[in-house]
Parts: sequence; C-alpha cells; structure tokens
Amino acid sequence: MKKPLLLALLFAAFGSAPAYAGYYISGSVGAGMPGDVEYVAPIPGGYDLFQKFDTGCTFNGAVGYNFGTSRVEAAVGYQQNGFKNGVYSDGTVINNSWNPILKQYVSDFNLSVLTVMANEYFDLTTASGIKPYFMAGAGLESFDSGDGWIDKTCFALQLGAGIGVKIARNTTFDLGYRYIRPVGMKDQDNWQVNWETHNIQAGVRYEF
Repeated sequence: MKKPLLLALLFAAFGSAPAYAGYYISGSVGAGMPGDVEYVAPIPGGYDLFQKFDTGCTFNGAVGYNFGTSRVEAAVGYQQNGFKNGVYSDGTVINNSWNPILKQYVSDFNLSVLTVMANEYFDLTTASGIKPYFMAGAGLESFDSGDGWIDKTCFALQLGAGIGVKIARNTTFDLGYRYIRPVGMKDQDNWQVNWETHNIQAGVRYEF
C-alpha cells in the first residue's frame, strides 16, 4: 500500500486530516511566582522552615509536533528567584540562611531551577480562531536553593492551561499558566523538602 493511501486511511480512522500538522519551535518568557521552600523537620515536634522567595523571571524553549488537536514536545525551562526571608513554624522570622558549604550565614542568594520536560497539549477548536488548551508534562528538574542546602536533580511534574492566538500563517501567540512541582526532593541533611511554582508565560510558536 502506498504511503499517501496509508495516511488517508489513518486520518479517516481518527477524523479528518489536521489543518496544521507539522513540526514547530516555541519560546516564551514570564513571571515565576514560587511557593515556599518547605523544609520538613524529621522529628516530631521539630520546627519546619519555610523559605520565601520573590517573583522572578522564567524562560522556556521547546521543539514539538502538532497533530492538529494535540501536540507533543520536548521543552527546557529556567527560572531564578531571589531570597526574601525564612519563617519557622513557630512564627520566628529569619533574614538569612546558614550555608553548610561556606560555613557562614548568607542573605543575598537566588534559587534557580532548570527543567527538561516531555509535554502533551490538547487544543480546543473555536469559531473565533482563539484556541484554549490544557497540558501536562513530566521530566527532570535541577534545583539549586542558592544557600548550599539543595543542589539536586529529581523527577518533576507540571500542569497548565492557556490560549493560542494565530497572528500569522505559521505563527501563534501563546499565553499560559504552568504549575510545576518536584517529587521526592531532600536537602543535604536528608530533610524532606516541598516546593512548587506558579508561572505565567507569554511567547510565540512557529510551525514549519
């Protein structure tokens, strides 16, 4: 069976052939609004520590394939956030952190996160040409707390939603929200660490 006929049969089985099927690249920038870095005390009655960080910049780039109503991609993201303060679960506020590597207190440092994700998107077709979407992804996250306590790579998940607006024949403007959370992260002393970030990103997607 010839290839064109095989493709026609596949599209007939799953619906009409997608109008915009093909490879794409995308890039975006935005605001990363991190949750607290929560260090969970390993003993009952111990005080948990919640480190707070300012909103910072996020950058994301991806290469993917558009099937028409769904997309798959490989994406790399980066964000950095400046330290604000720390709060223990008893209410004590601290304005610095003990760095176990430098053996001194530090107050001017940044949290940095690098992610490598495999993502899947589901686009909803509307009469207006504006395409809402939702997405999910999984991959690796390299997390550096900036104060010496965490510098590890772990598994991470993300969820998101947004809209795509076609601004040229092959170009789409994208505005979206991403929720990212690492799984099983621990610090140098083996304390469990919880963290998440809420990111708003704007960018463009170019389809070949």
